[in-house]
Amino acid sequence: MKKVPRIVIVGRPNVGKSTLFNRLIGRRQALVYDEPGVTRDRIEKKTKWWVRAKPLEVLLTDTGGLGGERFADEIKKQVEMALSSADAVIALFDAQTGLTSGDKDLIRLLKKSGVDKKIPIVAVVNKVDAESHEALISDFFALGIEHVLTISAEHGRGIDDLEETLADLLGDGSSDVASDLVSDLNDQVESQEEVEDSDLIPHIAIVGRPNVGKSTCVNALLREERMITSPIAGTTVDAVDSLTYLNDKPFVLIDTAGIRRKNKTEQGIEVLSVVQARKALERADVAILMLDGETGIVDQDEKIGGLIEEIGCAVILMVNKWDTQRRNQEFTRDEAADRIRKTMGFLKYAPIVFVSAKEKKGFQDLGDLISEIIHQKQLKIPTHQFTEWVRKEALIHNPMAAKFYLCHQSGRNPPTFVCHVNDPERVHFSLKRHFLNALRERWGFMGSPVRLLFVAGKDSGKERVKPPSLSRNKNRSKTRSR
Repeated sequence: MKKVPRIVIVGRPNVGKSTLFNRLIGRRQALVYDEPGVTRDRIEKKTKWWVRAKPLEVLLTDTGGLGGERFADEIKKQVEMALSSADAVIALFDAQTGLTSGDKDLIRLLKKSGVDKKIPIVAVVNKVDAESHEALISDFFALGIEHVLTISAEHGRGIDDLEETLADLLGDGSSDVASDLVSDLNDQVESQEEVEDSDLIPHIAIVGRPNVGKSTCVNALLREERMITSPIAGTTVDAVDSLTYLNDKPFVLIDTAGIRRKNKTEQGIEVLSVVQARKALERADVAILMLDGETGIVDQDEKIGGLIEEIGCAVILMVNKWDTQRRNQEFTRDEAADRIRKTMGFLKYAPIVFVSAKEKKGFQDLGDLISEIIHQKQLKIPTHQFTEWVRKEALIHNPMAAKFYLCHQSGRNPPTFVCHVNDPERVHFSLKRHFLNALRERWGFMGSPVRLLFVAGKDSGKERVKPPSLSRNKNRSKTRSR
């Protein structure tokens, strides 16, 4: 299989890297906010460009701003890892601020790493929104980079020229910059790309309050330091997708920002981060709600669990930092699970797993568990079978003598069932509970919320009464024939 070239976007904070990334992939994936240091982790997305009426597939990587005030060393490490497997680099600058010492530091970094001698670099001066701004870029030609282009990522100006330039520089080949280990990983990812394109690959959103270990968990599952981790709350801002294999099955992991209580959520970027986390849940097949095994469950865990249940996403409760309970011999996993069930009874259908993301333990069966949850969620029960089952179960417990007619499954995400009944008010809450318990006992639906809807309906077996107008017309015809 032909290798898909990797293009890495680098630059100092607030030059528009995420805006350009979103423009080049044709969708708003990376979080954009008018504040330096928003992007911290590497965000990757494969996309297809049409250059001179020919398709070109590329893998784009957005990186954090170099030289910022927060997480500077961690971001620099992530950028260096991205550059080690790059086939081309977009060095992005800001025309409005002009050439700065941070821009010069970026070029020094590229030259020090030897990237400039191995792969093509395109200097792209952003925020050139009009022809009058062209005079602002004269200083950038002194950087010693052969290809210098001007664009406006926000308005789409110059994007076609950028894509054409990169297509010409990449040609048909790709560089051998990466080490043997990185090359092996690249080949593995490339072999998975057809699966990713089919949209059949399950997406797993990892959510929870700040500092429970979500990013550390993602790194453990990816077996690499892909996400920046820190004891500082709010380290992760974007919702970052990462392709991996668990138990030989492909999954896309979505790392999300920690969700704090509304009254503790600051305005601006943190609000947008929470919105990103919610969107991640809406597009996920399964959510992993990360709980802190050291501090225990708090009110915010329950609220996030309620959000997952409201959206209708399947869920796994993952207790992290279980290694901290190693010395507490009296507090067993069964006891911990019982406490969770009592506190979060509304998620009693969710399986509970205990892990230590820091020690990379407890994940050995996670892929099989996720696959089984998805398999059960996709189950489709035939209408006649479900109708007969409902009527049979109604004979066991039906305190208000509700009469059931046609019953059918109307959806799978989440599993949703509609029961037509003579009077929905006659469906007692205890009968609803009986149906749900018996339904799970019969068909499973492990990890998934189940929706049972009761609507007024008529017995389809009753003889239909003919409309009066037809009867009158028929009588008139008989009269005329006489």
